[in-house]
Amino acid sequence: MNTEDREESKDNTNTEINEMHSGEDSKESNLEEEIKEEENELEELNKQYLRLAADFENYKRRMVKERADSIAYGNEELIKEMLSVLDNLQRALEHTEQQDDAKPIIDGVKLVQKQFVSTLEKFGVQHIDASKGVEFDPMLHQAIEHTESNEIAPGLVLSEMQAGYTLKERLLRPALVVVSKNVED
Repeated sequence: MNTEDREESKDNTNTEINEMHSGEDSKESNLEEEIKEEENELEELNKQYLRLAADFENYKRRMVKERADSIAYGNEELIKEMLSVLDNLQRALEHTEQQDDAKPIIDGVKLVQKQFVSTLEKFGVQHIDASKGVEFDPMLHQAIEHTESNEIAPGLVLSEMQAGYTLKERLLRPALVVVSKNVED
């Protein structure tokens, strides 16, 4: 082999070596890109998992609260219906007190009313105070009339027309009341 052939052979070998190295470099960069893509996909999946886990925890908390509310307020409709019975019993007492010979009936009805009220209280029903002189509270009272009064300050309850009740913290029915207002001259 002559010198030119050797030189040419060296150049060819160097070119082949350079091409091999550049092929390896491109393979490495392709692998690095694939690794970065896989890492990004893994990170996105991890974020989705964390959001899903948080949503599931919120769902569990909401279900526990709804179940507790269902247990606490499950009898609400029944109690609302029983309030009508209590109202009628109260009216019967008011009418029978006017008769002298009905004393035993009055005593019996009073006992029934007392038992009925204690049963409602056992289940968390409370009477709303709407007695004369109590400050009018629109969250608990419903004004059905405003009447001028010299004996009581404006904005106070003059009389209760129908009793109001709460079940634990929730309003079942507002008390229907007459509210005092300023006397107009």
